[in-house]
Amino acid sequence: VLQDELENCSNQVRCAEKKLQHRELESQEQITYIRQEYETKFKGLMPASLRQELEDTISSLKSQVNFLQKRASILQEELTTYQGRR
Repeated sequence: VLQDELENCSNQVRCAEKKLQHRELESQEQITYIRQEYETKFKGLMPASLRQELEDTISSLKSQVNFLQKRASILQEELTTYQGRR
């Protein structure tokens, strides 16, 4: 009897897990659809030249951040070396 109950509970758990996975997939599909819909509307509202300018600015800022991170790393190494000598 306990074995049957255990199997029944296991089946219920598997069924619940499958339902959860299905709902998660549906949610992801809805998010993707809404995101695509939003991007399409947003593209229509923003002139292409402004969009390109903003994308260029973002790219430039990313490059600057990378450069500053490398520079900070070099300065940190120099500081560590200097402190090690003292």
